[in-house]
Amino acid sequence: MNSKKTPQQKQQDYAKNIADELITLIKAGTAPFQIPWKPAMGSGLPYNHITGKEYSGSNTLYLMMQNRNDPRWLTYRQAQSVGAQVRKGERGVSLIKLVTHSERVKRDENGKPVLNDKGEPEIIRMRLENPYIKNFTVFNAQQIDGLPPLKQEPLPELTWSSDNPAERILIASKAEIEHQYGNNAYYSPIKDKIVLPEKTQFADAGSYYAVALHELGHWTGHESRLNRQLMNRFGSDDYAREELRAEIASMMINRQLGMPHDPERHATYVGNWVSVLEKDPTEILHACRDAQKIQKYVLSFQQQQQITPEAVQNKLTPEEELLNRTKEIYLSQNSLLSKTEHQHRQIRMYAVEKVLEKLPNNLKAEALTNFYKQEIKAAGINVEYPQDKGILEEYER
Repeated sequence: MNSKKTPQQKQQDYAKNIADELITLIKAGTAPFQIPWKPAMGSGLPYNHITGKEYSGSNTLYLMMQNRNDPRWLTYRQAQSVGAQVRKGERGVSLIKLVTHSERVKRDENGKPVLNDKGEPEIIRMRLENPYIKNFTVFNAQQIDGLPPLKQEPLPELTWSSDNPAERILIASKAEIEHQYGNNAYYSPIKDKIVLPEKTQFADAGSYYAVALHELGHWTGHESRLNRQLMNRFGSDDYAREELRAEIASMMINRQLGMPHDPERHATYVGNWVSVLEKDPTEILHACRDAQKIQKYVLSFQQQQQITPEAVQNKLTPEEELLNRTKEIYLSQNSLLSKTEHQHRQIRMYAVEKVLEKLPNNLKAEALTNFYKQEIKAAGINVEYPQDKGILEEYER
């Protein structure tokens, strides 16, 4: 009797292992996307120490579930190839990959290897008629002796700047974004519009952009983009599936761009996630696959449009330019205020914006600029940007 498993069976076994472990972590509140993260901790995304490439799909999530402090992973042979050694008794993590091509060394008419310009044998890759799933095992750098210490720089935190990567992504996406005073943040598939709280309600730039890009993740599901099922009733399995995809994608995007990850905003979905995974363990593979598509789609906007502060300012009137620069300083102070001071500031901001709603744009810009100046001066906190020296000097008079 042939006991060899089919690719589909291997995939199902792999999914069951991940789902079972993930359900346990979710219930304990320790799944990777449930753990708060800050840029100072470094990206932490798992990558291969030899190739430098990050792992993809469900392999990424599975490695992060191991809760290792070192993001470097290697196969047993890779460790030996650099003079390192996996410690005796250590257990590796089994991953999978889809093999779509075979490789062989190109040979001449005499059967000798054909060498390339670097003196290395040329490799011929041929697409397989029947791709197959291959298991391979990796070990974390913490399980290996002889590797150099990890050198991981903390990621720079996002600031209220028109040239930060998250802002460039939002602008290049051309997504319609409406800001409303309140606590609601959501994407409406019917209107194809993102609704966010006012920027002044967030403690810092990173928190704002983390929420904005999470909703942009949902926005990618529109039928004109990645075309996912979005018309879901709150609390349904389909709603939980979409949130799981967006949450995994957000975790990866935040770590790449240097935005904090706050899982508390989506804690209400925990029970639904468990239910979905218990019903169908392979859902975790689909979720990771779609999360990676979301990640790639969102980050692709980074390359589409390079926006410098000068380019943005050239499109604005002098009044609007001054307003934007002043507002950046105002927003940067929020993270330095106490919670009570921040709340009082939000209330004043909301009241002023309501009063100024019907004013012409030029008068509104001037009034808001004066409001920001007064608030900055009253806070007594010096947040200095070189390009805003003139504004800051004015406050000191």
